[in-house]
Amino acid sequence: MTAYIEGIGVISRCAQSADDLVRLLKGGECELADMPIQFDSQIPPAKMRRNSRYNKLACTAADNAVREAAIPDELDRRRIGTIVSTGYGASVYNAQFADSVVKGVPGLCSPAIYSGTVPNSCVGQICILNGFKGASTVLTGGDPTEYSALLLATNKADMILCGSVEEYNAALYDELGRLETLQGCELSEGAAMLMLSREKTEKSICRVSGFSSANLGKSPLLHRLDNSASDIISDILKKYGSAPDAVLVSANGSYFDDMESAAIKSVFPGAEFVSPKNWSGETLGCGYMMNTAFAAAAIKSGMYDRIIVTDVDMVGNYCTAMIEGA
Repeated sequence: MTAYIEGIGVISRCAQSADDLVRLLKGGECELADMPIQFDSQIPPAKMRRNSRYNKLACTAADNAVREAAIPDELDRRRIGTIVSTGYGASVYNAQFADSVVKGVPGLCSPAIYSGTVPNSCVGQICILNGFKGASTVLTGGDPTEYSALLLATNKADMILCGSVEEYNAALYDELGRLETLQGCELSEGAAMLMLSREKTEKSICRVSGFSSANLGKSPLLHRLDNSASDIISDILKKYGSAPDAVLVSANGSYFDDMESAAIKSVFPGAEFVSPKNWSGETLGCGYMMNTAFAAAAIKSGMYDRIIVTDVDMVGNYCTAMIEGA
């Protein structure tokens, strides 16, 4: 399966455009933003005033990707899908709604408010804003890019807006920060969106040319894994027929870094290692797509010809993809 990347949209503590990502990869300095991240949007405020911050993060990154892709007016919006993944969804809004229920404040427990608590609320808003009416869903694990590529390859869509979003939640992040497995990590938030096309166009930035993944049994973000995880990662990477110029790794400062590094070096000893989380932080359910956005920007700038991106999700799926020039 192959999918072509037509547009990149990103919001993170270190970058809010593909140009920002390239500047970091080339050694540029950046001042890391405090949490929660402040970001600008080209979406008219009137269209977003009733949305949660979770939705605003996703919609703004999506809008940036859509603008860069410059979708032709004649393309049938019923053939444009929206696939988004998240680890914790609209956790802030969800907690606020639950608190209003517990405290017995019936005025806050309306269907309009409740609809903003579900993970797929961001997909609904993205589709409304852009008029997309194709295959759409939210994933809480796995590779949204691979699923999107499958939909494109089986002619279920012509284009798909694909990405991830994770919203900073102070209470949740404080609890996660106490986990032994996340010691050394800087927890962050972000949104990363890619506009994918089934066919190459004159605007194509690069292509996703292959995928390989497996479940590690548990997520190393939440559990300590034994060395068998390295063997699983090695087997995943051996499925690629050619070596990359660089590997954008999941390294986040935790114990898992050494396991992953050993596995990758055993398969691709000559590849350069790049750790995007040195800049973006550990964005949990958004980490894989954030790394993919870094890779797409790097290919676009001509830094590399072939990149493998890696990351692990909140349920233990270790996902990888090959990104190459279009």
